[in-house]
Amino acid sequence: MVSGIIIWNGRRRSSARGYPSDPGLQCGAVAPSCQAKSEREMRYVEHAKSFLLASLVLLAGVNSVAGETAMMSSVQTAGNPQNEGIAVGDAELAVVLGAKPSPAEKRVAVLLTERIKNRTGMALAGPGGKTELRLVIGTVASNEKIKAFSAGRKDIASLGADGYCIASDAGKGELYVVGQSDSGVVAGVGRLMREMRYTPGKLELPPLQITEAPQMPNRGMYLWARKHFFGKPDQVDRYIEELALWGCNALAFWFEMGMFKSFDDPEARHWLAMYRRFYQTARRMGMKTGLIMVVNDAYKSSPEKLHISPIIGCPKHYLCPSKPGSVRQIIAWQEQVLKALPRIDIYNLFPADPGGCACSDCTPWPTRGYWRIAKPLAERIHQISPKTEIWVDTWHLNHKTFGGKDWKNLVASLAKDRPAWFAGFEVGLAPHHRFAAMSAEERKYYNEAKAPLMVFPDISMWRNHRGMLVNREYWKSLQAELNDYSPELMKGGWPYSERWNTDIASVVFLSWFWNSKKTVETVLDEYASFYFGPEAKTGRELLNLLDDACKDPERREKIRETLAKLESSVPAWVKKDWRWDEIVKSCRRLK
Repeated sequence: MVSGIIIWNGRRRSSARGYPSDPGLQCGAVAPSCQAKSEREMRYVEHAKSFLLASLVLLAGVNSVAGETAMMSSVQTAGNPQNEGIAVGDAELAVVLGAKPSPAEKRVAVLLTERIKNRTGMALAGPGGKTELRLVIGTVASNEKIKAFSAGRKDIASLGADGYCIASDAGKGELYVVGQSDSGVVAGVGRLMREMRYTPGKLELPPLQITEAPQMPNRGMYLWARKHFFGKPDQVDRYIEELALWGCNALAFWFEMGMFKSFDDPEARHWLAMYRRFYQTARRMGMKTGLIMVVNDAYKSSPEKLHISPIIGCPKHYLCPSKPGSVRQIIAWQEQVLKALPRIDIYNLFPADPGGCACSDCTPWPTRGYWRIAKPLAERIHQISPKTEIWVDTWHLNHKTFGGKDWKNLVASLAKDRPAWFAGFEVGLAPHHRFAAMSAEERKYYNEAKAPLMVFPDISMWRNHRGMLVNREYWKSLQAELNDYSPELMKGGWPYSERWNTDIASVVFLSWFWNSKKTVETVLDEYASFYFGPEAKTGRELLNLLDDACKDPERREKIRETLAKLESSVPAWVKKDWRWDEIVKSCRRLK
């Protein structure tokens, strides 16, 4: 099948046509149209014209994740000047990796290839042919072509951690995705995927000049390990990869001891195996790993004599840190879990919901019960794994049930003493949560403590329902609180996702970790463009109607009409995506 490739003339499409504009980022066209002034730019326009009807075939071959069918092909790897990198495809565009590409670079090349094939139907071909258009992917360290291209370029030399640059070399017919790290490469390719436009037999490939680096270093996602996710492990693998393409660079799970009788419970071993699998997927995409552990969590078979005095949200089998032997037992259990997993980069000490104890010896919880276990536990984790960051979470601690103002004593003490293991505080971001909401005065207190901060945003528990969750005004309130913290202190966070329907909220937060000023509307434009394709404008209208805050008196009728329009017009690949099912669920819920 002969397939066309269209090189954009350099003008960004307007969001009104379904292509998002993004004024908050450093973007510009490399190949302007009639407005081009330089001789080099005019040569590039002519070069682009010569390939309007060129066939586009991509090929990449690496191992697939567990449970997937590999997109296999022969791979041509070269380590000499005559045959550099992996030249993919016997057509007009090839994906070129370095002689020794990282696992992340190989995997993202496959994901790009799959995306183009699934959305355009373009065939794959074996290696060996010469190509005049090449997409060069990698870092300065992994790819000699990238190294040569980057020489003397200040925008690449000054890339921040995990940043990327997408740029063209018109004279050579090459488009480069240069990452500062593996995570940067993946995020850069993800951005390129979202800038491309896909139609059957045709791909619109824009000449771009984009340089972007994330504002925050820890751009994580915390997936709650329950049936909503772990019942579909293959889909979880692919979702982790998709999050990485949106700029996510860390993945966290909570090992919930209370789900199991003991560490040796076969079900516990099964879950640990699942964690190892998903962490491996994350590593392959250049991501960090995180583990969230409630400080006084316990197995269902825990000794009754060590149980807590009941407190809201905490199961009765949790251990009271003030009872003899409890602290030693808790540390031993958590050490078992840590050693059963691959290297953990970020360890979160979680205090409540669940967690806590209402006995007099543990009250107030922040500086007595919580600190009684958090301090020795952190010291032990640091001893076992000195490079693991240990963050102290303060979720719920500002509520009167857990000590009222006592959390300030904990914050002040840690901010002053700064023990060797202490990485910073993780603070709640939940303006409508009756136990975790924070006031402006409380946020100011954290800023004045001048310790590093991450956020634990509530994106699942607000207005949870069947189908895709959309609530723009609530998200804007979360953004306002996020930006109320000092940007010098804010290092990212772990948005808490309970199920698939928080996908848009997850993308919104990942976008803010890159640029905390990026508007909700811009993110929604980009999301609609990527997942609704040529029907982005209509898809965006549907998302607005599905918004929990929508007050349109004709909302239900408009939802029916808009959904019907989409069902009859979107490409087949839109309906094959699980996101479509979530959106349809939302529509049916409101019919």
